Amino acid sequence: MKKKLQSYQSSHILSKRKWKLSPEDVARLLENIRELAHQRLPGVKLNATELTRIFGLGIEVAGEEIQSERMDVAIETYLRTKLDLRPSSLTECRGVLHRLLREVEGLGERTVRSMQPKDCLDAILQVYQTPHTIDKARRLMNCFFNFAIQQNWCRDNPMRRMRVCRRVERTVEALALSQVHELLRAAARPEFQCCAAAVGIMLWAGIRPAEVGRLHWCDVDFDEQVITVVPVVSKTGGARVVTIQPVLLRWLNRWRSACGGDNPQARVVPGSWVQRWKHLRRMAGLEPWRPDTLRHTFASYHLRYFRDLHQLQLEMGHSSAKLLFSRYLNQAGITRESAAAFWGRSTPLPRQKRMRKKRELTEPVHDLIVLTPDSIKETAPDEHSESAT
Repeated sequence: MKKKLQSYQSSHILSKRKWKLSPEDVARLLENIRELAHQRLPGVKLNATELTRIFGLGIEVAGEEIQSERMDVAIETYLRTKLDLRPSSLTECRGVLHRLLREVEGLGERTVRSMQPKDCLDAILQVYQTPHTIDKARRLMNCFFNFAIQQNWCRDNPMRRMRVCRRVERTVEALALSQVHELLRAAARPEFQCCAAAVGIMLWAGIRPAEVGRLHWCDVDFDEQVITVVPVVSKTGGARVVTIQPVLLRWLNRWRSACGGDNPQARVVPGSWVQRWKHLRRMAGLEPWRPDTLRHTFASYHLRYFRDLHQLQLEMGHSSAKLLFSRYLNQAGITRESAAAFWGRSTPLPRQKRMRKKRELTEPVHDLIVLTPDSIKETAPDEHSESAT
């Protein structure tokens, strides 16, 4: 009797709402809910109270769907909150998200709440094919859905439930001493002397090309012999201090004037840096070129010579040593003698010496001609070579 009364009350309440439902429609609705619950929830004992609760959950989900935002509108709102990013980072973020909206049919018309992990994965795989670009799109979509949760457009982040394929890091070989020598010889050519300081900083300090492009000479402290990579310069947004080793100090002193180092507010790199750097590599015979090759070279020779993983981690700006071992350290073919020559030392560092002892070493005798800055002679440009763009 009590169950019949509850059922009647539920029917009476539904029929009195502004839904314009007749008692027959209400009865049919309750029967449909009961049948659907039996299909979706087998083995669950259903009564009027349980059916009312299930119906309430459905109303709640429908309300969230109505309150959610369209994907195209949500993405534009998200991008407006990212105007403080670096221009290159903002361009990359905008390019990925806009391409997804443009190439995935119907994506912009869907609500944020309706996106499931499979929908997100299908959209990404429809546009991007390589592991690098897929991972980049996944990371940007993850940031977008975190923002959507803050805006109450969805309850959870579907990207967190997406299975992430482990990226297999490709081996990047460090440059051999002969290749480093050719690179420095190319930087000493008259048309590339304005790039010489930047090349030295990338090679002997491990600073990324994009970071070097944002460095100013005021960030290079010749008295303290350090280079400060401030957050607005760093790729990861974290500051770090990199030691200027003696070989780099001599190289910078030689090319400082030619690279505009007399003005502390001037950039370390010249205009059209990206094009000049590409042409310089081609002149040195180092094409094809893998990204961050000089950073890998710095890390490999640094660990082989100084044997101080903690110091290298600080110089590279990594929060842990895991990335160093998985991606950067490739000491194949690097001997103790070649590592000493890379750092402009005449002899390898004794094995028993520790890091605090290394800084007490006097200036070495440069009997190895390979990487002594004075041994890199200025060469006249080849008559048949192209000028820097």
